[in-house]
Amino acid sequence: MPVPPRISRTYLLTAGESNAEGLMPLTLLAERIIEIATIHANALGIGYAALIEKNIGWVLSRLSIEMKRYPRINEKYTLSTWIESYTRRFSERNFEISTPEGEVLGYARSVWASMDFAKRTAADLDLFNNDEIHPLDDNCDMAKATRVGVLPDNAEDSEYSFRFCDLDFNRHVNTVRYIELILNHWSLDHYDRNCVGRIDLFFHHECRFGERINLRVAYENGSGRDLCEIVAPDGTRAIGAAITWRAL
Repeated sequence: MPVPPRISRTYLLTAGESNAEGLMPLTLLAERIIEIATIHANALGIGYAALIEKNIGWVLSRLSIEMKRYPRINEKYTLSTWIESYTRRFSERNFEISTPEGEVLGYARSVWASMDFAKRTAADLDLFNNDEIHPLDDNCDMAKATRVGVLPDNAEDSEYSFRFCDLDFNRHVNTVRYIELILNHWSLDHYDRNCVGRIDLFFHHECRFGERINLRVAYENGSGRDLCEIVAPDGTRAIGAAITWRAL
């Protein structure tokens, strides 16, 4: 059977998955986004199983999530995904988060790059183009991200060394671990009053086990928006991020 250009999965947010506010954690949403993207890519013949035969894989280059509200404990939510564009080097994939009744809770945009694991350079996705891939112009009611510029010298700075549980099967730091590291910068009191309305993540350079990094945070006071970056001691930026806060 032909693979639908848009697929959906429905989940139940259990108590064990919820955060301290009784809501869906942003980290779990990121996991679900990667999961459903993988399911759809596999069905289209452009997933891990197909690409790894040529020693190629997908690398998340950008991820933006914008939420009107988060699912609550024991609430069902539906996550849908579709491809917006597919080129020789990149693919844009979008997501919608809604209730089963049709209330839209939020959207997400992602950009995935192809990588030749042997050369550590961009791979040619034309090898995996096929008639099943049908980019859609479906509504994704959120603006595309703008890059995070250089943070000021007076940005707050803290150190961290990546450990075993930070790694994925590629033996570099898992996307969700980066998000955890960033979000843990703020206090519980802050999260009692605020949630992430939008987050934009730009992945520039991979980090590995034992690597020591600096998390830098610049507060845009009065704007409701803070900027972050994860950098190596030599100044190489691994992650750039922007967070817009919304009052609970």
